[in-house]
Amino acid sequence: MNAKTTRKYELITKIAGNDTNTAYYLSELCDIDFATAFEMWEYALSLGKDIVVPGFDIFEKASEMKMRQLFCESIPLQKLIYSSKSARAPQAMNFLCNLILSAKLDAAHECLAKLLTNGHMDFGNSMKLVLDTLFAMYCKKNNVKVPVFTKKQKELLVGFIEKVKGPNKALLLQRMKEL
Repeated sequence: MNAKTTRKYELITKIAGNDTNTAYYLSELCDIDFATAFEMWEYALSLGKDIVVPGFDIFEKASEMKMRQLFCESIPLQKLIYSSKSARAPQAMNFLCNLILSAKLDAAHECLAKLLTNGHMDFGNSMKLVLDTLFAMYCKKNNVKVPVFTKKQKELLVGFIEKVKGPNKALLLQRMKEL
């Protein structure tokens, strides 16, 4: 076993333990083995460690494409993130909106479904944040004032907006009809 492999196992042990530097160790492990670090992010979240935001920062910086691929394959990770108190963090919202804009609608559906059942926050406010973020990202990326979504993207969004209870539902439906 070489030094790199030895360090990899040391980092795995530290991430799984009670050490408070989980994000630091996760970042170092990501430099050694991206896929293993990604799995350890999921494992650390399952232990209740609050590293949603640092995890997004670490993996997006290392490789946004690899992160998106592994994230789309990991329903447990989607649940851990979008059922947590950190689900409305800018990094989590931006990532969800990127999934929608990049046509990864199955993964986006799973994330929105977890957000719907998240007991830590109001779903209506969460959907408002999703739409606000999505509209802003689309308009900035395409240098337009009004976003244009595909039929499938609209169906996904309207389907979840229909599940909103409260005053945001009418507002969000109106915003979608204006597109």
